[in-house]
Amino acid sequence: MRMQENLLLIRRTVGWSASKFAEKIGVTRQTINNIESGRNKLNKTQYIAMRSVLDAEIKSFPDDTKMLQILLEVLVDNPQNYSEEVRETIIEKANIMTPGILVGSVSRETVSKEWMNTVVSGILALTAPGLACGVFSAGGWLLKLVNRKIENKTADKESSDNK
Repeated sequence: MRMQENLLLIRRTVGWSASKFAEKIGVTRQTINNIESGRNKLNKTQYIAMRSVLDAEIKSFPDDTKMLQILLEVLVDNPQNYSEEVRETIIEKANIMTPGILVGSVSRETVSKEWMNTVVSGILALTAPGLACGVFSAGGWLLKLVNRKIENKTADKESSDNK
């Protein structure tokens, strides 16, 4: 359900049209549009296909997909770990920044770098003063959390593939 609610934003973050995303997961453009609009419910098979394609994109282009990593972490995988205010701020900032990626006027890498600066600043504004230093230390707690989660998923997958 969380993936479906945020699918349009996630897709725009990667820079894929509905047609391109549909092609990557083996459905029609109309299916993607119907899922995004809520006319159709995202089923488990579609979810798995979407996550597989998105996770492969993250693994292939880690520097270009930091925004995607954070959106998946905060909006889909573990929203309970973040306050409503943090989630709303992240959605607001992502909605401002993603249209340029989709139309090709700015690269994902450029947006990803700006995103990290903007998100960290936004999170700082919402964080208790005593925690502010920790947000900036060594590149930001949110990105570290996301990267750790992705590394764990990759290690788990490689481990199961080797069995």
